[in-house]
Amino acid sequence: MAKTELPLTSGDVESEAKRHEFDVKITPKPFVSLASAAGDVCPQAAPLVPTSPLMAELDEEYATEGFKARAINALSGAVQIPTQMWDDLEPPGQDPRWEIFSDMHAYLAKTFPLVHSTLRKTEVNIYALVYHWQGTDHSLKPMLLTAHQDVVPVEPVTLDQWIQPPFSGYYDGSEWIWGRGSCDDKPGLISTMLSIEKLLEKGFRPKRSIVLAYGIDEERSGVSGASAISEFLLNTYGEDAFSIIVDEGGHYTVRGDTIMSNPAVAEKGKLNAKIELSAPGGHSSVPPRHPTIGMLARMITELEANPHTPHLNRSSTYYSQLQCQAQHDPVFSGHFKKLIKDSIASDTALAQLEEELKSTDRMFGPLAGTTQAVDIIHGGVKSNALPENAYIIVNHRIDTMSSVATVKAHVAGTIGPIAHAFNLSVDAFGEQYGDLKKGSAFGHLEMVDAYGTELEPAPVTPTFGSGPYELLAGTIISSLGTSPRSDIPKKAFLAPTLSTDTKWYWKLTKHIFRYGHVNSGDSYNGAHTVNEGESKNDQTTLLGI
Repeated sequence: MAKTELPLTSGDVESEAKRHEFDVKITPKPFVSLASAAGDVCPQAAPLVPTSPLMAELDEEYATEGFKARAINALSGAVQIPTQMWDDLEPPGQDPRWEIFSDMHAYLAKTFPLVHSTLRKTEVNIYALVYHWQGTDHSLKPMLLTAHQDVVPVEPVTLDQWIQPPFSGYYDGSEWIWGRGSCDDKPGLISTMLSIEKLLEKGFRPKRSIVLAYGIDEERSGVSGASAISEFLLNTYGEDAFSIIVDEGGHYTVRGDTIMSNPAVAEKGKLNAKIELSAPGGHSSVPPRHPTIGMLARMITELEANPHTPHLNRSSTYYSQLQCQAQHDPVFSGHFKKLIKDSIASDTALAQLEEELKSTDRMFGPLAGTTQAVDIIHGGVKSNALPENAYIIVNHRIDTMSSVATVKAHVAGTIGPIAHAFNLSVDAFGEQYGDLKKGSAFGHLEMVDAYGTELEPAPVTPTFGSGPYELLAGTIISSLGTSPRSDIPKKAFLAPTLSTDTKWYWKLTKHIFRYGHVNSGDSYNGAHTVNEGESKNDQTTLLGI
């Protein structure tokens, strides 16, 4: 749980930010303060507002219909480029499906000419992009803003289910920008590019250097993109060379008359467990009692019947998020708020809180524990031939308080006894399970890391009292508190949460924030599914409008 401390004053924030090499100036602007009392477990940052006259000029220009149309059109054009990412791609340069990223590069160069004529651009592993905008003070650590160019594929069988074609980038003229990538993550890519393009148009030059990094295969864990970007950045800048990293992740949510902003500061681990069964085949007219697919089906049933059990842990980021909500969230009932506060010192209250969350909040399991989902099943090539081989892939997102080894042990302990009952030998992630040996059993079951991408939970980013966090928090509070959007409240609080997918950047800084500054209610149907669509309000909010 976050430490209890006195709330930071404006002077404290400025001093703390400078200690972390942040040049921050604080100017009061109209907003609703949620400043905390002494003993607060969730202190809120003071709003941070640039003092430059340029800010007022930008605010005025951003509010024009012409600029809003520019932002919408920029996103629409990016969505029209189908930068789909498949798990089976060969490395860049060896598979023609990568070539679509050249079209994206050409589009970015045409749409943002000043970015491409002013910033130093590096193409990493052919298609990943890194841009360096040199600041005036070489002694300050640069900041890193990241996004990704790729999107998940569109299944052809779903094409007739889309309201608008998935790569049309269609804007309906009033609300929605349609298409794959309109939510994930082309708004992050386009908003950072457009923001810097506009600053360059105004002749602005930052004091602190800014680095942009755009991956190419985030949707398959960044094995070709973010990994190569990380290597380039480490070789160019060194370890712990960046003051702050902001990547995609958390968002903000309207909670009654208040906005809750959730920058992610922790990251779950991951394991894609491939469970592969080999056994004798033959003609399907004379099947064994349990063919390979039948045995795998029984194992899936056992996994489903024995999920990883989520638990509240006072040391977890999720528990800290609950404490923040208990203090600032008007939607939480008085009973719930009291229970959360009491749980700090009472084990009885903690257990009661856990039970109530299990029964009332479908997000309790994903936030408080390890999840498992069978995402791929494969076996058989002919309807009258028994398959000698079949496999499943089970995706696990590992709780921040757990580990890869714990998950592997759970999978082996759940499936192993079933395999032995079918007279199968078992190799559980490189270790023999039980006494049955391969060759003497009816068949063999092997459990492995499917793609070599297993990942331990990430180090937790410092929050309350940390200069980089206070900079981000103060900027979010100021942005939301002064937004001209009439459909959202003007008071806001931050509740740090957890997310995924920044593993390649862990060595670059301790201060990694996964945050998109978009309203969770402004997507039409979410990401990774049919009818992905993003509200025009979110595209403009990302630009601070």
